[in-house]
Amino acid sequence: MFFIKSCCFIGHKNCTREISERLLFEIEELITKKDVNCFYVGTQGNFDKLSYEVLSSLEKKYEIKINVVLAYLNKKTDNPYYDADKTIFPDELTKTPMRYAIRKRNSYMIGKADYIVSYLNTPFSNAYCNIEEAVRKKKYIINIGAFNVESIAL
Repeated sequence: MFFIKSCCFIGHKNCTREISERLLFEIEELITKKDVNCFYVGTQGNFDKLSYEVLSSLEKKYEIKINVVLAYLNKKTDNPYYDADKTIFPDELTKTPMRYAIRKRNSYMIGKADYIVSYLNTPFSNAYCNIEEAVRKKKYIINIGAFNVESIAL
C-alpha cells in the first residue's frame, strides 16, 4: 500500500457515542476527498476508542492503514484493539516518565500527520496543549468538539 496522506486523533478522554456519526463523516471525507489512507490513533479514553471503531469499520470498505500508537509499553490495559500488526511504540517514549507519556505520544502522532481530527471542548487539558502544538505546526485541524480551535493563537 502506498501512503499518500495521514491523520491522527487528539481529544478528551471523555466523550459519548453521539459523536460517532460526525466522526465517521469526517474520516470518510478525509479518505475520499483528501486521499488520506494512513491513520494514527491512541489508546486512552472514549475518543480514541470511538476513533478506532470507526476506522475499523472503514477498513472493510477502503484500503487504509491503522496505527495504534501506545503511550506505555508495559502498562496493562483493557483496550480490545491491540493487534501486533497495528501497534506502534515510538522509540522516543522508552525513557519518558509515565506522567508525560500521553502528551509525548500525541506529539509523535501530530508530527506524522497531515490532518488532525480532534475532540476538544475546553482549553484546560493536555489535548488542548497538543492542539496548540498542531496549530503551531500548521496542521489542518478538524475539531468535532465545542471549542473553537481557530481561536488558538500562534
